[in-house]
Amino acid sequence: MAGQFESGRGLDIGTSFIISSRAFKEGGKTQYTEFRDAFYVMKPTSPIAKKMMEKGLKGQQYFNDVDGSFIVVGQDAIERAIERNQSARRPLQRGVIAPREKQARRILRHIFKEILDKPLEEGEKLVYSVPSQPVDQPAENFDVGFHIDALNNDLAALGYSPQPLSEAEAICYSELEADDYTGLAFSFGAGMVNVCLMSSGEGILHWSTTRSGDWVDRMAAQATATPDTVVQVEKEGTKFKIGEENTSNPILSAVSLYYIRLIDYTVQYMIKRLLQADNLPKFTSPIPIVLSGGTSRAQGFVEQFDRLLKEHNKDDNTLPFEIKEVRSAKDPLRAVSRGCLLASQI
Repeated sequence: MAGQFESGRGLDIGTSFIISSRAFKEGGKTQYTEFRDAFYVMKPTSPIAKKMMEKGLKGQQYFNDVDGSFIVVGQDAIERAIERNQSARRPLQRGVIAPREKQARRILRHIFKEILDKPLEEGEKLVYSVPSQPVDQPAENFDVGFHIDALNNDLAALGYSPQPLSEAEAICYSELEADDYTGLAFSFGAGMVNVCLMSSGEGILHWSTTRSGDWVDRMAAQATATPDTVVQVEKEGTKFKIGEENTSNPILSAVSLYYIRLIDYTVQYMIKRLLQADNLPKFTSPIPIVLSGGTSRAQGFVEQFDRLLKEHNKDDNTLPFEIKEVRSAKDPLRAVSRGCLLASQI
């Protein structure tokens, strides 16, 4: 089986999904493996309850904690949390290892073992995604350095040679080949929005903002007195269009309206960041904007982004360059992992 694949792995370490990728030697196809980045702790109240819980969790993804609790991971964690009208937790928060989750690294190591086979050879190159420094919160509240050090250690322990790559830069590699690797890429993940401005294959500007899919879930949950996880499942499992209220579903109505606020917030920070930047490239032609990430898959997302961009870019004179188009990535959920894979093969 291992002989079917090229050397090099891509790994999107997202707040909501972790996605690995590797390329087949023939046919130009890519194999993706996805895992929900979530966990839920079930603590039995008696030896009998412990035994019954163990039987009830048969066939599901979990491991035992030292205090006798069951730590359910992945999609099973989401389902168990919903059963109890609670929210699942995550080992990552806003793109980095959650500082208040003592089990975070242990859970991540468990997930890595689930979605990464043994390396083809010792020290096989693995490129993984990391977030950029946010522009909407103090630098001391966001430690990507520890995040990278911890991931380097844990991935190296599996036999790989890990290398970090900016999340939005990975999207540029995945989506901008036809544009001579020039454009503006957005990764709307669960925890953050990451952005990269690329010119002829070089990442010129990187930044992030701290509102994205989780923010929409949290605000909609507060507005409807509903657990965050329930809002997340409703958002992902039911059709709705951004900007349209759903009179029969107050959760989706709230989600739809907060999506507008999220996009508007992101566009305003984009304009602010570009206008403050020094030594921007002098593009001779309009450049594309590519939207990616699970949060961007909602119906109407591209249209609303384009609308709000035109509202803020008054008379096409606000931005320091012209925009060719706003488009979605070919595979928004997997674009980061694919970009990491392409980088691993260079």
